[in-house]
Amino acid sequence: MQREIIKPKVTSEYGKLRKILIHTPGVEHNQMIPWEGEHPFMGDIPRSYIELQRDHGDLKRFLIAEAGAENVLELRDLLTEIFEESDLPQRQAILRDTLQSDTDAYIAGLLRNGIKLENYAAAELVNDLIGGFPRVLTALDSDRISDIIIPPKRELMWMRDSAATTPVGVVITSMQSFRRSPEPALVRAVFKHHRMFAPDTIFLDMVAFNRTFQADSTRAGLLIPYTMEGGNILVLSEDSIAIGVGMEDWYYSNRTNRRGFNLLVEHLLRADTQRKIQRVYLVNVPDLNAFIHLDTVFNMFAPKSAIAMPYIFGYPRPSADLTAKDMLDKFVKWVIKTMGVKRSDLSKIPSEEDFEHAGKCEVYERDYIETYGRIERTPKPSKYFFDQLVEDDLLDLDKIAWVGGHPDDYPSPYEHLRVALFEQHCMAANVFTTQPHHAITYHRNPVTIQALEKVMGNGDAAYRLSLMSSNEIRTDNGGPRCLTMPLVRD
Repeated sequence: MQREIIKPKVTSEYGKLRKILIHTPGVEHNQMIPWEGEHPFMGDIPRSYIELQRDHGDLKRFLIAEAGAENVLELRDLLTEIFEESDLPQRQAILRDTLQSDTDAYIAGLLRNGIKLENYAAAELVNDLIGGFPRVLTALDSDRISDIIIPPKRELMWMRDSAATTPVGVVITSMQSFRRSPEPALVRAVFKHHRMFAPDTIFLDMVAFNRTFQADSTRAGLLIPYTMEGGNILVLSEDSIAIGVGMEDWYYSNRTNRRGFNLLVEHLLRADTQRKIQRVYLVNVPDLNAFIHLDTVFNMFAPKSAIAMPYIFGYPRPSADLTAKDMLDKFVKWVIKTMGVKRSDLSKIPSEEDFEHAGKCEVYERDYIETYGRIERTPKPSKYFFDQLVEDDLLDLDKIAWVGGHPDDYPSPYEHLRVALFEQHCMAANVFTTQPHHAITYHRNPVTIQALEKVMGNGDAAYRLSLMSSNEIRTDNGGPRCLTMPLVRD
């Protein structure tokens, strides 16, 4: 069936979903040693892909109910279509564009198995690209693991990380993890080579940028100094975008740094020939476990309506003079005192430095950047992100559902934050909105679910909150929004 040619475009986080890209996890999870490390075969938590598929199946069913089966696209299917329609020179060119120098080794590996690239089934070729090659790791006449030509892409199901759709098209991102660095190139192949997508779909190609950057001998020794991931890119409205950034350029726990931010803003404004994007917010996200992206602590489910982690953006405020940094620091001291332990006994407890710029927002305005001649923030003092959104009429503080419930339900803000941190560890704030007041969330955060239903129900009696199973999939630090990449919204 001939598909229409589209240029992906998203102008809000909550517009009616029309078309979306996902990846159902598969056999790429089979090849693994359960040790922590950056090697392609290493990972701290082994996962059953059968169980992952059961969890992911809920998400896919909900998306089909909202957008129609023909509009819920699988990455694997689109890649297969590309290679089915390609002759030998085209296959070689696509592989070389995706795998670079590993292409010759891959083709030689196929020949050793008696397979010619031109005769290879497209579905099997895609299985190699996603599941890894060789798939049988130990040769019959050897007691060593075979050389890895194509690594398995176990985190590929988190579609939001490797690419993001904006009001001006798609950005192919730059991953913080070396192990995950091949993922954007594979997603990029879909937008570059599938007939469905317009030639100008990609407005910022970080795969090509990083290849050029690393080939520059004057920058020798600098390995991927520009990092950005799609979970940090939130389209608040047609003229406003928020981008989450970690505390320091060299500190990657948030997985987007200021170099990546500046480059993204530059290309967003350049690609926006209609000049609709007027401002970009740089949002400082605390460098804490489970706060890896902005969308893990803040998401919108309708105009001026959001679900958010409490206290880190300055709200709710137990007292007028208590900053987010003070609140978080007092919480740590409360935990230590309540538990009767020393800070030295808790190896991973956050320090004051982790909260230094928590929740603060820098504003980058088009007019000021064009006047100044480079990417530079406006000179006005930083506000909390929520204060800035209220000032710009993008958020109503009465329409926020707090992770962990409402603070009035607790005897102290510390107990509220404790519950919020517990549920946030299971990605309570990482909801995916399919249209205003329709959202998908994990089933395992009962306190947050109740709070979200209450706020959503007050705004729209026809709200729908779909509870996705998360027995296995949650163990990989992501939620429904991380698993999805919208291509078109109203």
